[in-house]
Amino acid sequence: MPKRPAPSLMGRALRYLSRREHSRQELRKKLLVYAETEDEVDELLIKLEKQSWLSDQRYAEGLARRKSDRYGSLKIIDELKQQSVDAHTVSKIKEELKQSDLNRAWSLWDRKFSSAVASEPKERAKQMRYLVSKGFPLDVVSKVISGRYSPNQDL
Repeated sequence: MPKRPAPSLMGRALRYLSRREHSRQELRKKLLVYAETEDEVDELLIKLEKQSWLSDQRYAEGLARRKSDRYGSLKIIDELKQQSVDAHTVSKIKEELKQSDLNRAWSLWDRKFSSAVASEPKERAKQMRYLVSKGFPLDVVSKVISGRYSPNQDL
């Protein structure tokens, strides 16, 4: 059987992007292995952005949508910053996530602890550690853990 030629850099990029959205930095890192020069990859990334194949905005929105059921805004924003998504996009996503942080934290807490407001400090600390580790801000966590918030009450 004849050996197939290796896919072009553009072919590889489109193959990666057809599977899921990638940040510019993530795709650049994957393509650098196959490129002869860094300039070649940078030119391709610019071309892909102009043709709307690559978008940090879409990547950020998709990541936030995928992870918002399990994680708080702090953890999601941190991941976006690690992927070098531009500051304007990060701040926009941050504002959207902060609006729903309280509901998402309560939902996660309710699934894990069955709406049991802890009376003992040890149990309360355990619940707080859980929500903080999931990336929720401390003020949101304290409202949920203390029972000062439930989704059916008005803020």
